[in-house]
Amino acid sequence: MTRRVGDEAKRLGRAVVFVHQHESQITQPHLRAEIETLLLTGRAMDFAARIKGHGELVVLTHDLIHQYAKYAGLGNRELNDTVLPKLKAADLIDYRRDGQGRIVAMEEFVGVSAAVIEQTVTLLNSLSPSRTDLAVLHSVEIGAIAPLAESQHLEQVVQRGFTDQEAHRALTMTRAIGINLAVESKELNEQVIFSPYVWGTKQLSLAKFLAGLPPNERDALLGMSEQVLSTPGLHLSKLSASPAIIRSAQSVGLIQSATVQSATGEGSTYVFSPLLEAEDDQCTTTEAFHLRKLFVAHILFGHERARAGGGTIRSPVTLVNSLVNRGRVGPATNIGTDYHLLEMAGVVAVQPLGSGDRAYLKLVKSEVAQAGLDWIRRITDGDGTESLKLNQQPSRFITPETARTTDRDGASNEIMTSSINELRKELQRAARRDDPWS
Repeated sequence: MTRRVGDEAKRLGRAVVFVHQHESQITQPHLRAEIETLLLTGRAMDFAARIKGHGELVVLTHDLIHQYAKYAGLGNRELNDTVLPKLKAADLIDYRRDGQGRIVAMEEFVGVSAAVIEQTVTLLNSLSPSRTDLAVLHSVEIGAIAPLAESQHLEQVVQRGFTDQEAHRALTMTRAIGINLAVESKELNEQVIFSPYVWGTKQLSLAKFLAGLPPNERDALLGMSEQVLSTPGLHLSKLSASPAIIRSAQSVGLIQSATVQSATGEGSTYVFSPLLEAEDDQCTTTEAFHLRKLFVAHILFGHERARAGGGTIRSPVTLVNSLVNRGRVGPATNIGTDYHLLEMAGVVAVQPLGSGDRAYLKLVKSEVAQAGLDWIRRITDGDGTESLKLNQQPSRFITPETARTTDRDGASNEIMTSSINELRKELQRAARRDDPWS
């Protein structure tokens, strides 16, 4: 049932990642038990995304592999008994052990034979998902394609080979998890089911559907959305919208916010457009893991905090450009302490310089830095140096999912309700125009 090709496989694989990103929000034990295979698949692909890109520059040692696994939420037993054998069976990795069971060599093929989100489906199939797993996953995928009336959403799940009872249970679970949301539609006299990720579908023309909204609502949402789309990584404080509208837009996924928080509790929040997700179908990797957001937010955090406190990332563009072209920057003292979150994600590695406290920052995932450089160029200039110093050590990265689910008050906001309903109608009109029999 999950053996799909092309865009459908990518949407299904991305849905697995969406479930993974929500795992921390799934606190009820019975819900976690129901979809344990989906959660395990997500953690396994999170691990695979972290080790991707390692080779001559940074060798995957036994200890480094197990450290990445811990960052992805995998214990040693789960990693060694299940995840590594399944990743090998799915042709994502190959490895050898010595007589003591330690990994002495590992090769990774993440994103080589297919896009990462397609490989996610291959891995899921190898883990023998239950019908409940699959029904939940398809409900997530459908919710991310278009806002539909509840009856239509359920009908779509049934058309994919599930019973009415399985479809109802899947929708109930996705709403309990918080991946699918709902707003009332007076016109339909029922709820409209949508995913916060719906804004990233390539069928969507944001300006087109917003054109049907009342002027004040349209102007507020459209202006903010265009601002975020044109300048990925813009600081939250620079958005030209009221706090209430910003909170509402975050709640339903119209904008994504990511926060870098320092060890002292100070943080900076940067905003991104979910429409950037549409670029994923052209890439081997997926931004659903937020690696580009993590990278960009850290570089901008260093630039912002440096200007306030006297340290120096004078030019994020120059710094990242050097990192991409030369493979490393430095040495600097703060490199050894201020990039742990990027190290945990496998985006960079830190190489100490001799016995001192200075270190080089080495690039592992060049595609993440290259994409991040494009975003950074949209909001900064290229003048400055490549030195790295931070005034505040980043200690926590708050993902868009966590930020969105922290405050749900805006989800019932009238502006958002009308926006979702208008989006649904526009997609229906587009579908009718595409249908030669209509």
